[in-house]
Amino acid sequence: MSQLSSTLREASDKNNELLSTLSQTEYAPPSLKQNTAYIDDLKSQIASTDKELKKLHETTEDERKEHLKYRDSTVKRFMHKLGGSSGKEKFASKQEKEEREFLEAWQEEREAKDRRQELAKVLEIAESNQRELQNDKTKHEQAQSELDQMYNSIFSGPTPDLPNEDQMEATVRSARDHFEQCQTQAGTEKHALEALQRASQNLVHAAGEMANAHDMSRLDMWGGGTFTDMMERDGLSKAQNSVTQALRHMDEAVRTQPAIRRFSEVTIDQGHLISDVMFDSIFTDMAQHDRIKSSEAQVQKAVQQVRGQVPEQGKRVEEAEARRRQAGHDLEEARKELQRIRAEAFERLAGGGGGPPAYSS
Repeated sequence: MSQLSSTLREASDKNNELLSTLSQTEYAPPSLKQNTAYIDDLKSQIASTDKELKKLHETTEDERKEHLKYRDSTVKRFMHKLGGSSGKEKFASKQEKEEREFLEAWQEEREAKDRRQELAKVLEIAESNQRELQNDKTKHEQAQSELDQMYNSIFSGPTPDLPNEDQMEATVRSARDHFEQCQTQAGTEKHALEALQRASQNLVHAAGEMANAHDMSRLDMWGGGTFTDMMERDGLSKAQNSVTQALRHMDEAVRTQPAIRRFSEVTIDQGHLISDVMFDSIFTDMAQHDRIKSSEAQVQKAVQQVRGQVPEQGKRVEEAEARRRQAGHDLEEARKELQRIRAEAFERLAGGGGGPPAYSS
């Protein structure tokens, strides 16, 4: 047996082991690159949200102080009382304005806090994935390095006497580049699907809260009282928060996959706390009930628009995964063919005879 043939036989098991490791960890380098970019984007969003929160908190505090100051101003209340019914109406109008501005500021701050918490959770998951991807990328690089060293010790430099070997090396490089592109695209489509699913879940939750608010509003028309009013407003507030989160997830989905369509505008009318409570009547209850029905219909429409796109994006994921699998198969076949060519070349250069069989798929 020739020295080259003997060397090939000795390296065969190691070669198979390294090729198996490469195949199992091929996804890691492009996925890690994508995940790192995603983490950077999340950190940027968190930093921006922190700045926004600081400003919103300052605004909320200012509005709260103004609201409490006006509400607790006995002098102004007394002066308006002296002014008769017109004075009372003016005071109520001014108080309603102060309270509305405070509630709006408080609502914006709470939505920003919820957004900040959710971003932090997503970042934690992404960083956990990054550690796993980094481990697999390290394994991949180590296996590739060992394989390169082994091949270089056998086929160092160009091999003009073996043109098929040089050509197949180029084929393997091209197949690897194509696989990485397909891997990245598959990850992108999957990321878009996950964002779309989160938006759908948020909207379904908003629809549930709107249904609760609808029930409370119907009860309120039959004399539900202050507790019913508060339950109604709590449902509307929760629905608004869920819609806000859905919008953020849709922005993420559309940025990732522009073919995804945004849902129609949703406006959840929160009503008017002062007028609805101070001047509560069947007419104000009916007006609020109609506003809730309108908002509920908008949410339901958004649910259908987003839910209908989930299967569409799921199909894109399946198609991208199919291309990735095919690219991975092509890459593996190219590697095997390169190994087969090299095995045959060894035997040919060694004089043929009872050398090792060619490596086949």
